[in-house]
Amino acid sequence: MDFAPTDEQVMVRDMVRRFLADRYDAASMAKGPMTSADWRALGDLGLFALLLPEQAGGMNGGAAEVMIVAEEFGRALAITPLAESVVLCGQVIARSDASGQWGAPLAQGDVVLGFARGGTIENGRLSGDVGIVRDGMAASAFVVVSQTGDVALVEADGSGVHRAPVRLVDGSMAADLRFDGASAAMLGISEADLTGAITLAELAIVAELVGAMGILFDLAIDYVQQRKQFGKAIGSFQAIQHRCARLYTLLEQSRSMLLKAALVADEVRPRAVTAAKAYVFDAALRLAEDVVQLHGGMGVTDELAAGRGLRRVLLLSRLYGGAAAARASLAA
Repeated sequence: MDFAPTDEQVMVRDMVRRFLADRYDAASMAKGPMTSADWRALGDLGLFALLLPEQAGGMNGGAAEVMIVAEEFGRALAITPLAESVVLCGQVIARSDASGQWGAPLAQGDVVLGFARGGTIENGRLSGDVGIVRDGMAASAFVVVSQTGDVALVEADGSGVHRAPVRLVDGSMAADLRFDGASAAMLGISEADLTGAITLAELAIVAELVGAMGILFDLAIDYVQQRKQFGKAIGSFQAIQHRCARLYTLLEQSRSMLLKAALVADEVRPRAVTAAKAYVFDAALRLAEDVVQLHGGMGVTDELAAGRGLRRVLLLSRLYGGAAAARASLAA
């Protein structure tokens, strides 16, 4: 298997890295959601179109492109709706009649779509509580999977849509969402297409976590080389070196799991992504917690990127049931 990115993928990675480096540093990363102006700027650069299927006016980027972009977002600790709005909902919308209305604005970064599960649909009307939806307050519409497995699109400003703001641990704003006879447009996509879309979104989350692990590890190494005790940098102490070596092992094993999940054939990717979730979700949290401990008391404050990064990792590692649900799925 060839693990090397193509020239085009390297160009995309470098473009995203430069864009994010111009906006985020250790003092600003993970301090809040990306601004709508920056999100639209990424749309103008064609980044979201790259990840969308051709049916939605995109360039049909695959799992490797999703991995490359999401890992860079993770490395900048950027708080964005990439995984669910662009990757998951974009894949669903592209395979439905709604692609004409929502494909272009999604590619341009003009709208955010939320993904929810729950409720029942009768006569084109959706009712029921669906709970917390990430980026739900910013969403212009919701892709909803009902309790019976039907997939529908509900516009956020329609009647019967009730949402209350909920601040998540990483500072992003979610919505506590409830439908009361809201108009629901059936999307009619197959179960296989829905599974493929969710798998790509989960891959994006794994990649974000690996990116976050990379920057947190770099911050820790930089800190232990500067922080001194007894006249020496604490990074010269054997106990600290062993701890950093264990963190490096967690990072590289996670990256290997991510690469395998992204580069395998489509038909076996769901299981490979589940295996990556089972390992990376726990490894990322363990690494982030250790990085905070290496920074001492300051590590838990909002002043340092280490503390903010831990909160971002804590959220991402709990999505879609977390590592425990992934292990249960593998064992079933």
